[in-house]
Amino acid sequence: MRQGLIFVTVLWAGLGGIWLGSGEAVLDLAFALPDIGPVDDIIIIAVVWAEDLRAPLGVPDWFGALRAGLHRLTGLGG
Repeated sequence: MRQGLIFVTVLWAGLGGIWLGSGEAVLDLAFALPDIGPVDDIIIIAVVWAEDLRAPLGVPDWFGALRAGLHRLTGLGG
């Protein structure tokens, strides 16, 4: 039981860290959801609310920096 709790805790902490450094990627994905009625509206509202909480933290866009660096190294994207 304890190992499961540790796993779930580490999983959510990791997901939180990824979200913090994702820049606008999560917001873009939320708006790219197919229209499935009120469910996608709830998801979009939750993501926008979370992004509004993250914005004042001033966390850099690590995902965007990594993507730009990989594109620069591989010659992708002009």
